[in-house]
Amino acid sequence: MEVNLNKLSFICLHTSWWNIYPPQDIALEINKEEVYWNWEKYIKSNYEEHKKLWLYLHTPFCEAKCVFCSCWSEKILWWNTLNDYLSKIIEELNYFSPIFKWIKLNHAYFWWWTPSIYNEEQLELLLSSIRRLYDFNDFAQWNFEISPHTITENKVKILKKYWVSRITIWIQTMTPKSLKFNNRIQTWEKLEKTFDWIRENQIENINIDLMPWIPWENLKDFLFNLKRIISLKPNMIHLYPFRPTEETLFTKNWYKYNQIDIKNRDLMYELWVKLIEKNWYSWIENDSWGLNESAKNEQEVDKIVNNCSILWFWYPTRSYIHKNLMYFTWYDMYKTNNPIYMWIKLTNKDYVSRFLISHFRNWFNISEINKKFWIDFLELYKKEIVFLISNNIVNINNDFFTTKINNVYEKLVFSKIFYSKENIEILLKKFWYDDKIDYVNEFKNTLSIAYK
Repeated sequence: MEVNLNKLSFICLHTSWWNIYPPQDIALEINKEEVYWNWEKYIKSNYEEHKKLWLYLHTPFCEAKCVFCSCWSEKILWWNTLNDYLSKIIEELNYFSPIFKWIKLNHAYFWWWTPSIYNEEQLELLLSSIRRLYDFNDFAQWNFEISPHTITENKVKILKKYWVSRITIWIQTMTPKSLKFNNRIQTWEKLEKTFDWIRENQIENINIDLMPWIPWENLKDFLFNLKRIISLKPNMIHLYPFRPTEETLFTKNWYKYNQIDIKNRDLMYELWVKLIEKNWYSWIENDSWGLNESAKNEQEVDKIVNNCSILWFWYPTRSYIHKNLMYFTWYDMYKTNNPIYMWIKLTNKDYVSRFLISHFRNWFNISEINKKFWIDFLELYKKEIVFLISNNIVNINNDFFTTKINNVYEKLVFSKIFYSKENIEILLKKFWYDDKIDYVNEFKNTLSIAYK
């Protein structure tokens, strides 16, 4: 494969910033019966050798759209929207459950802006349905994301009742001016009460998400918030630097992000690392900074380390059937009663590339990769590796593959070297690639490695 950084940069600009592989933009429609049959095939043929499978439940509804958010979500339009959505989720849970009758799933993850938006009756119905229809290992982590604005003490009790063991509190900022600008409603009083409720109910781990240089937050505000958060002693803290991609309301409303903003954001991150390490937080591999190893997000680690299968509900979601296929679910509840399934058949090289892309900002042992996938990594990706080494993007020494990239944008560009030639061509045609345009230039402020 000939490496063309201009083409890879073009693909970065037109596909998901989440670095999903294979990209959902190449998916084709498939019916639900075929999805069911492929899960059955996996359970009968590949599950016993792998035994890595977890459940993910998606709630794409918000009371208001945050200005910084680049993720797809809907504002609730009707009073019965959540009831309708929940009935469809339970319908899907029932439909697929017979396949997994004798299987113990590894973990469960409840995410996306945020599932604490359900009222107590809805939450009880949802969690009880999953426990009734699916079985989980004794060590399974149930990870639930909440907003301080929508969580209540009774909801926390329901989470404990159904064995939720890790809660992520999605706050991003506590600066009043920034909260107002970003359409968020939360207070320190409610956040501190939330911590109390979680600990009173003996839920094991609390994770906090913060966003440095979120609009209308300065360095002084950020450090004040961080110090106060640390005083609450969450088990883990995640930092997601603000990135004003074209999907955000920030960019759509013509706000600008300049080099000074980027420098201040990076400075915040550096100060954050120093401050949390000073307060006994340490780096947890494949996750973030935590007080202990048990605080990590187990499903995320499973996804990265073990290429595990993922059973996602409901939309817009992507499921992964080990060594078989990836499929996506789309559904507009205001226009149709039935979900649309889109699928991508995985080749063995796609399967390996998915793993490499997940690991691309870290390091891995080449011998372990060869053993894990029954391949010769250096031979299979010979041209890609020559490019990466010659451009000082990676280093291979003593059987270790280590990257030298500096930021998430570099990861997005250079990890696409592992895209298959066929998938690259599909994307170039779909989005009308023009070789007369310099697409690398759009990354000039973040790419520190020159293309030779």
